[in-house]
Amino acid sequence: MVQQVTRVEEEIMYKAIIFDLDNTLLNYSLSELDSMKRTVRDHQLLADEEMEWGAFWATYTKHNFRHWMDFVNKTGTHQSIEDVLISSFRDTLNMNPSQHEMLSYTYWNHFCNTCYFEGGAEEVLHSLKSQYKLGIISNGIGDAQRKRLTVGNVRDMFESVIVSDEVGVRKPRKEIFELSLNELELFNHEVLFIGDSLSDDYHGAKNAGIDFCFYNRDDIQMTSAYQPKYVVNELQELLKVI
Repeated sequence: MVQQVTRVEEEIMYKAIIFDLDNTLLNYSLSELDSMKRTVRDHQLLADEEMEWGAFWATYTKHNFRHWMDFVNKTGTHQSIEDVLISSFRDTLNMNPSQHEMLSYTYWNHFCNTCYFEGGAEEVLHSLKSQYKLGIISNGIGDAQRKRLTVGNVRDMFESVIVSDEVGVRKPRKEIFELSLNELELFNHEVLFIGDSLSDDYHGAKNAGIDFCFYNRDDIQMTSAYQPKYVVNELQELLKVI
């Protein structure tokens, strides 16, 4: 087991703190849920939302996950996030194609303009900004990530924002981390990366030779196969780590 770290045992002078975005700084799950509920209401999709929502959401998320993974892995015919959304609505609802496109447009517009922060994220960013360069490395869609940061009034706090669909490489490949280091003009030992994913964030940082802080927001039990530099359960604990 990796124990939670609250103090730095040796002096490590970081010059930049780099964050994952979804479910690290921003609450992706809440943004997704809120955007879909607004879409359902805008288009009056459910006659009785209280009764029908559970079945609708379970079906949609199942199809959406499959189409998203096809998009990520390039195993399907999808070429854009719009294709992913249209296909997800198509497989969930028995409607004509034009309606699927309208639903996709409405949902994506809501999502790109919705920003929910993880607990303590804003306070942590403001505390760190005066001492460190700040960056983001995200496996996501650039249009959504940048707009959501703008809606949250934090876009200008970051000196580097690297998003996978814009640069053509995803975590855990080390190349996406190297792009961030180049923009920040720093070496790998001069930065700390914080993320919530052991598959993408932990292995990505390890591949790039960057210290990793695991944001264990779901309080999962890790095996000894994972050895992050630090573990925090709340973002505010990061201030004690560094």
